[in-house]
Amino acid sequence: MAQKADFFSRLVNWFSTSGKDKPAINKPEGSKDAFSKLMNSISG
Repeated sequence: MAQKADFFSRLVNWFSTSGKDKPAINKPEGSKDAFSKLMNSISG
């Protein structure tokens, strides 16, 4: 089990270092998309 978790950790770390950060999207007047509204209502 420890080997599977270790492999998964290395895989996730590899993906996180290989990607590029995208610039933040600023919508006018702080409006949010439907997905963000849904996730905020679920989490809080």
